[in-house]
Amino acid sequence: MNRLLLLFLSLITAICAGAQALLILPEAGNSHDLHFNPHFIQRNNISSITGQRMVKRDGQPMREQSEKYLYRFNPNGLPVYANNSYGRPGSGSDTASTTYTYDTAGRIRRRLRNDLNGHFAYDIELDEQGRAIRETYTRVENLGTDRYNLIPGQVTEISDEHFRYETVNDSITKKLFTNNHGLPFREQVTATDKLGYVRRIEDRYLISNRRSRVSFRYDEKGHLVERIEQPDLDRTHTTKRTWGYDTAGNVIEGMLWHDDRAMERDEYLYDANTMQLTARLTKDLQSGVIHVVRFTTERR
Repeated sequence: MNRLLLLFLSLITAICAGAQALLILPEAGNSHDLHFNPHFIQRNNISSITGQRMVKRDGQPMREQSEKYLYRFNPNGLPVYANNSYGRPGSGSDTASTTYTYDTAGRIRRRLRNDLNGHFAYDIELDEQGRAIRETYTRVENLGTDRYNLIPGQVTEISDEHFRYETVNDSITKKLFTNNHGLPFREQVTATDKLGYVRRIEDRYLISNRRSRVSFRYDEKGHLVERIEQPDLDRTHTTKRTWGYDTAGNVIEGMLWHDDRAMERDEYLYDANTMQLTARLTKDLQSGVIHVVRFTTERR
């Protein structure tokens, strides 16, 4: 996460600290991932959130699936553990989890993923401004027999990326990626407006010159309402997500578009008294299938 996005997240969470359980963030990654508001989690003493997946097909009752989700949080409201379990031991797709480690300032320093392929760590080195300047991806040998309980052994480096930053002007920042040979291979340009809102993120791979762009639009209260991704600027294909909010600022609906074709519609449901997330419904507009995740919250 770059410094501009960290500043934007700080701004949004400061404004929305008391109300919103979820944050919709301007980022280049998967915009359908859930981002729980750390201030909401902390102030409501939430220790964990579990999700149960269900599916509704036309002419059939709602059916509970074996897939489950688990999110655990520290007392500061930051996620420390996320788990997807599929209820199919021995199938090759049973459980995948990620453990998060932070420094004393609450900045993420390590992501440790555990799946059937083993344990893989992303270790992040930060500069004095809290920006990632190095990310090392390694495989960690487990000396134990229980894959859910890591006893670290030999560490094998898979990749070692370094980053440096250039301030082009007051609104443009460039992030340069270098590989483990010290050679640049990618640049990412982030553009913000005069208020600090991220408006555009552009990527360019230096060898192939392949370019991509993600652009963002906000409503009058600063909520992200549109994200348009063009993965290859030499082609016209785009993916668009839009969001709608209630008067308290909670995201209540979303849409996914592939070019001009509507693909999915999301609906977010909250407890009327606590404002905790209770469900997300995603309807596949092509098949009519409705995917539901029902959430249960545990407090400390």
